[in-house]
Amino acid sequence: MRRVALFCSALFLIAASAQAQPRLKRDDTPAAAATPAPAAKEKEKSTHHGRAAPPAARQQATKPAPVVDTRPRLKRDDMPAAVTAAAPAAPAQPHGKRRTRAAATPQGGEQPSAATAAKATVRDVISCVQTKLTDAAIAGCGRLIDDPKQKPKALAAAHFNRGNALLQKGSPDQAIADFDAAIKLEPKNASAYNNRGSAKSEKGDPDGAIEDFNAAIKLNARDASAYFNRANALAAKGESARAISDYDTALKHNRRNVNAYIARGALLLADGATAKARADMKTAAALDRKNAYTVLWHDIAERRAKQKGVLSGANATKRLDMKAWPAPVVQLFAGTIKQDAVLAAADNADATLKQAHTCEANFYGGEYALISGAREDAVKLFEAAAKDCPHGFLEGIAANAELKGLGQKVGAN
Repeated sequence: MRRVALFCSALFLIAASAQAQPRLKRDDTPAAAATPAPAAKEKEKSTHHGRAAPPAARQQATKPAPVVDTRPRLKRDDMPAAVTAAAPAAPAQPHGKRRTRAAATPQGGEQPSAATAAKATVRDVISCVQTKLTDAAIAGCGRLIDDPKQKPKALAAAHFNRGNALLQKGSPDQAIADFDAAIKLEPKNASAYNNRGSAKSEKGDPDGAIEDFNAAIKLNARDASAYFNRANALAAKGESARAISDYDTALKHNRRNVNAYIARGALLLADGATAKARADMKTAAALDRKNAYTVLWHDIAERRAKQKGVLSGANATKRLDMKAWPAPVVQLFAGTIKQDAVLAAADNADATLKQAHTCEANFYGGEYALISGAREDAVKLFEAAAKDCPHGFLEGIAANAELKGLGQKVGAN
């Protein structure tokens, strides 16, 4: 009866996890630009008859939460396919016998010894569906993958989930290997193709990514995520018209994708379709009023359309966190500081954050200069953003699009 209770508890938690997936913005890989969130509180209680949480989950819970990046960026979809739950592990062998087999090590390290290998359990199933505790998910999925009793469908799910966790941790090569395995086990898994395409985009392989997004769309013609991701890859290649068409389709199937409105609006704005861009930015801001980036883009679109900016009012920033980045950029558009102060504020001891902040300071400074009629300053700032922005940043891609619209030489992001 105890085993049945554990099994039922696991299924309940798996179902809850699948139905309540949080949005995965670009915080699920490094190169984040927002302020780190407070450390997560350690959860000592468990759903299993008052037992303490598994060691891996306990250890992960004590670590600071990952830096959350809420900016609309042209990277992996902010709403990827829901994590798939792996099937429960096979019951333990009778008479206390346990088969020991080294767990898989996706990070490329040495295989653990048979003495330290743990057989997959119900708790491993629960860990394997985690979306925030990536280390616990990688470990749990690894034990499921290593369990010889697992069936192909469960193995495919475990590879898929571990691939997602590895991609969150910024390991696209290892993630691709897991998505390869998931696709081999389930050739018609559109989500696996979609997420493998995201990993290829992360590596800077837009052509390979587009092939995977094509495959995902062929398997599921209503896959809004795959259309959005393919649009991002096309935009990174400078193919704005095709990208806009894919954003159109993505929004047809998911009208609440804030990033798609921002991304499409940015390309439309650079292409001179100011009215359409203004409509997109207004919709994005309405969907996410507390996001400083949606407010910034809304303000930019309004001013490019020769209208009054949304950041010009006395209470324009009351919903925004003005203690964290990109507050200096918001202040620039609100007229309270100058561009040199924004660049100074972009400095950071963390090289990754400094690069991200400087990228944004240059790009949005270019937009501000363009609105102000300082074309030459705008070109210089857009060129700096196009050159130095991290791969895949919306700001870098939009900078190239703006330079193209201004008749300047462009590259790729």
